[in-house]
Amino acid sequence: MRWKKPDKVYVKSGDTVVVKLGASECMMSMGLTGKFMPVEILKEDGFGQLRNPETGGNFSMPNPLGWMDFYKDDTGWYSYDVWETGVGHTVTHTNGRFYVYVENKQLYGVQSLRFEEMRDAAREMHSRDIPSAEVRFVENSRFLNNIAWSRSVVVPLDTEVRSHSGRNGLGEYRDTYLDVPTHFNLFAGRYFRKEANA
Repeated sequence: MRWKKPDKVYVKSGDTVVVKLGASECMMSMGLTGKFMPVEILKEDGFGQLRNPETGGNFSMPNPLGWMDFYKDDTGWYSYDVWETGVGHTVTHTNGRFYVYVENKQLYGVQSLRFEEMRDAAREMHSRDIPSAEVRFVENSRFLNNIAWSRSVVVPLDTEVRSHSGRNGLGEYRDTYLDVPTHFNLFAGRYFRKEANA
């Protein structure tokens, strides 16, 4: 099932989102009308940088957000055509895993299919005065046809973890699940109980 885009998505400096571009004169002149493109929101208020879906590099020069179907109100810049948030270009991610990020950067090799393992790793970093450590669920972009593009969603460390126990040919197991804004009942890892030797 495809993720249903929200009606209105606010963005801030540093965000990269996938936008379905409209028919502004600029987008039409570049042949981008109706295409899904990654847009990085720049520090310069009201400007965004289109990113090349193939290479991850910059596409053209920065453009006013208004040319890319963004609007501004008292809260900030927003769009009705954001289809994915938390998007990044990297060849190091593995689809469908939990990662630890520090200062918005993925820690290389710190990943697992099990949320609880990454939660414990992030909490341990907090105890060492690394307060920006957080857990994100990372998967391939659904709207950019290039496996180097991923999207991530922060999973708060206090997220409720639900369990279901069972047994199969390998022994007793505990499956875990949680809910995040983009995924209901997300599988968060299987744990096997080691049976005592007879």
